[in-house]
Amino acid sequence: FDIDGNILDKYSSIVTGATQINNSVSSVKFTLDDINNKGIDPKIAIQRFLEAIDDNTILVAHNAEFDGSIIKRDSKKYKLKVPHARVFCTMKSSTNYCKIKNKYGYKWPSLNELATCMNIENNENNFHDAIYDCSITKDCFLKGIKEGIFDV
Repeated sequence: FDIDGNILDKYSSIVTGATQINNSVSSVKFTLDDINNKGIDPKIAIQRFLEAIDDNTILVAHNAEFDGSIIKRDSKKYKLKVPHARVFCTMKSSTNYCKIKNKYGYKWPSLNELATCMNIENNENNFHDAIYDCSITKDCFLKGIKEGIFDV
């Protein structure tokens, strides 16, 4: 998406190779059979992602460290060049804004918690769908920029 929120590209696929699914996440909408029978090769997925970014891209993600570790791992595995895009994490950048207490201070908010704190309409049953998560992350990021919560 651009700074005005216009979606520039949209893509989602199931990737083969999973050996387990976190069953504690009730909103996951696919099974291991779906992944391994309907999914695409991880190399194709990472290539498609890398084709969509360049050195001038700002990658916005909720839990960017996790997403980035998968991108780095797979690009190294398949010997693919990763552009030097900037990365912005809505999860870590919103901790002090959401102020959700735990025994250590404030916890990193889930995407649902961040959207709720920012009064962004969301449906918790739709999370863990890539396109939906990206849309909510986009809305949180743009509102955070507009309201001075995020500094990029």
